[in-house]
Order: sequence, then structure tokens, then C-alpha cells
Amino acid sequence: MSRYIDRRWFLAIMTVVLITTGAACGMWISRLVVISGDRGPMQIFSDELLDRAVEVFAEADRMLAVANSSPYPFCSDKEIMFLRDTLFSTKYLKDMGRVKDGSFHCSAVFGNSKEPMPLIRHDLATPDGKLIYATARLAISKSTAPIIGIGNANVVLDPAAFETLKHPAYTFGVMYNPPDASSTIGMFGTLGIGKIDMKLPLGAGRTGDTVYRNVCRQLACVTVHADIGSLQASAQPLASLIATFGAALGGAAAVIMILLQRNNLSLKARLQHAVSQNRLTVEYQPIVDVASGRTVAAEALVRWRENGETIPPDVFIPVAEKAGFINRLTMCVIDQVLSDMSAALHANPGFHISINISAADLSDRHFGALLAMRLRRASVASNQIALEITERTTANASDAKEAIQRLRSRGHKIYIDDFGTGYSSLAYLGELNVDGIKIDKSFTQTIGTGSVSVSIVPQIIDMARVHGLEIVVEGIETPAQRDYFAALKPRVEGQGWLFGRPSGAFAIREALTEISPGFSVLPIPASVAQ
Repeated sequence: MSRYIDRRWFLAIMTVVLITTGAACGMWISRLVVISGDRGPMQIFSDELLDRAVEVFAEADRMLAVANSSPYPFCSDKEIMFLRDTLFSTKYLKDMGRVKDGSFHCSAVFGNSKEPMPLIRHDLATPDGKLIYATARLAISKSTAPIIGIGNANVVLDPAAFETLKHPAYTFGVMYNPPDASSTIGMFGTLGIGKIDMKLPLGAGRTGDTVYRNVCRQLACVTVHADIGSLQASAQPLASLIATFGAALGGAAAVIMILLQRNNLSLKARLQHAVSQNRLTVEYQPIVDVASGRTVAAEALVRWRENGETIPPDVFIPVAEKAGFINRLTMCVIDQVLSDMSAALHANPGFHISINISAADLSDRHFGALLAMRLRRASVASNQIALEITERTTANASDAKEAIQRLRSRGHKIYIDDFGTGYSSLAYLGELNVDGIKIDKSFTQTIGTGSVSVSIVPQIIDMARVHGLEIVVEGIETPAQRDYFAALKPRVEGQGWLFGRPSGAFAIREALTEISPGFSVLPIPASVAQ
């Protein structure tokens, strides 16, 4: 009997040892396969980054030369207009400024400073006289951006210049590589921003659990890093298949983890369930003619409340985008809006509802047709549903322009939401052919405070006028802010707590009785949205 027990223990121990050894071998082999297989994609990605970096820094050099050779008096109105016209022709710049005697004097966006502002200390001075600022705080917003200057000019580079090239498996850094210098300085990405280092060792390599590739050309160097564990995760199911052959224990652990995850629902799973069960709700914030105070539109804002908990949109919207079901969430919002407001919209043809859409919605060629089908069923005109997109959504200007044109051809107005956050996309504004902009509340809040940021508001409004754009001002909370925008010509629209907080559909329908007194504010039958 004791011999039988000893044998059973021996077999159990041997089984554990064999399974553990097999798991280790399987993981080791899968790591080698993943590292070897990723060399091609990493090279492609690093080359794409390098091509973009060469374009960005070459454009900065060209525009510095243009600014320094300006034919107009220093910081005169004519020179500022000259800088502004030049800026609109660029792709990766956010501003062009003029400096003298160590102080900032004027720029295309900022205009003319009342008093010269001392420049911050530069991060690097190059042998050819350039001053490099890796993360300079901008004068007109709370964000930062890289700046390059030489002579009496500097240019602000777009912090989002590489946003469209991001890859989930890689981290990267883009460095300015001054000619005849022994060091580079980090300007973009997440690796080494502001770091001044010796020249990178070119080529591919590995340090611990990180593989890397470094490439340089002209004024730019790029480093790309990948964590081997992340590569294995992104290489499923190949890595899993290899590991499974020698990792029975790992497979059993994975099954256990899956079962545990099913019993403990993640935020993603909870949100998917809420969307499938139509448990998201919509609130409406009025948009008014600032001069008259008349309600002319409303913005639909999605809300998620579950078991007494309110989950903010800035938490669950990125989850839906990353998980790939943001399109379904958007359609749920549209269905709710039509259920709530179709009768009210029909009774008030001049009234519209603005709905936020994501980059995935904008790029989906079927989105417009699906929206049109729902509008026909609800008997709502397409010009009564406006669509709001963010500046980040339009990072790929050519694709965004085509998508915007498709939606506008169906009768929808398109607005750029939160305009000015992180520094406005001036170069793309004229290309996108949108109907209007919504000025971000961070600029509104500076009205009446004496903040230097106020000076950008007239600039934004002037730009909107040049392009024939409608203007909606967000975040109006005080009479002083209202009076400032009410005095502007042409008229602007606004929204904010001064005019009304987000509320249910009944409140906005009741407000519409002032526009159409005969309109009933009784609850709308569910059949309207069917």
C-alpha cells in the first residue's frame, strides 16, 4: 500500500515537472518565433516614422527661412497676416512666431503681444544656431509642443504630427538630429522626450525583454521599442498555438482565468451588455442664439448609470472605441434621440440635434446609409441631425475630407467639436470643408479674467469667418461671457450652464413650445423609432 502511495506521488511530481518543463520550452520557442517574425513589421513601422519625421523637420526649416526673410516690418499687421497665410499652407506646424533680443513679440495665431515676453530656456542649441525646445508651454493654452527657432523666428510643431502612425505593439521616440552635432534631442513619442543623448547605435537589437530598432536620415532619428511580452500577446494565435503544444499547465491556467473572468465581468463586458440591452440614456443641452437667448438646437450627450453608479463618458467611450463596438454605441444614441425627439423635430423644422460621432463612425462608409434609413423611418429631415467630430478624428485629412463630404451630401451639418484643444489644426481647417466649429470651453473661461489666452478667441473667430464657418461657443457660464460673445458679428451660438444644464428629453421639448406653441410635450410613443 505504501509503495502504491509512493508511486502515485512520484507520478504526480513527474507530471508537474514535465508539464512545467514543457510550458517553459513552449514559451521560449514562442518568444523566439515572435521576435524573429516581428523584424519585418518593426522595420516598416520605423521607416514610416522616419519618413514622417523628415517631412516635419524639413517643413520647419523651410518655414523658418520664410519667416526670417519676411518682406514686411517686424511684427506689423502686414507681417502677421503674411505669417498667417504662410501657416495655412503648412501641414505639421501650429504657429509661426517672431522673436528678438530673447523675447517673443508676435505670431500668426497669437497676434501681437502687448509687451515682449521673455523666452524660456532652450533645451539644446545646435552648431548652426538653432534653438530647440522639446516641450515648451504654449502662450495661448495649457498644453505643450516642440518649438524650433533660429534668427528672429520660431515655429511651433504639431504635437499630434505622429498620432496617425501609432501602433499598439510599439513605443517610439522621434529625435531631432542636428547636423554636425554629437547628440540628438527627443521631440515626439513617449521615449526620451527632451532627452539629450549621444548618437543612437543604428540597426536592430535586444536589451533584456525589449527589442528595438534605431534609424536615422537627414535631420531625424527614430527609435522603436517593443516589449517581447506585448509582441507575444499581439501575435496570437500563433504564439498561443506554439506554447500550447508544450504548455498543458499554462493552457489549464488560461482556462481557469477565462472562467474567473466570466464570473467577474470587466468594464468592457458590462458596457457591451448595457449597449445590447439599450440601457444607455441620452440627455440634451440647449444651444442658443447668444444675442437673443433663443434656443436653436441641442446637443445629445450619452449617459451610463448602472446600479447607482454613474460612469463618465470620458471613461466608457474610449473603452468602446478600443473594443471595437463604438459604432453600435453611436447607433444606440441615434435611436434614442429619434425616439425622444422625432415629433419635436418635425414640429420645428429650423431646430436640430447635434450628435457626437467617433473616428470609426466617420471612416465607416455604411454609417451615412444606416443613419439615413433611421431618419426615413422617423420622418426626420437629415439637416435636423448635425454631427460633431473632434480635431483628432480628422488627423488623416484626406480620408476625413472624403468622409465629411459624403455626410454633407446627405444633408448633415458637420462641426469640429472642442476646437482649439491641444492647439488648433489650422492647416487642415480650410481643407475639411466642415460647416462650423465649437470653440472649446477652456477659451470661454478666460473671458473677463485678463488671461493672455483671451487674445486667441478673436483669432479663432476671424479664421471661422474667413472660411464661412458657423460658430458655437462651449462652456458659457457667466453673464460676462455671454455679453462678450453676444456683441460679436456675425452672430454666434452658445451652450453652457448659463443657458441650461444637460437634462432629459422632456425639458428640451418643453423649451421648444416657446418656438412652436402648438407643439405637444406629451411623451413620444415608442413606435416613432420603430
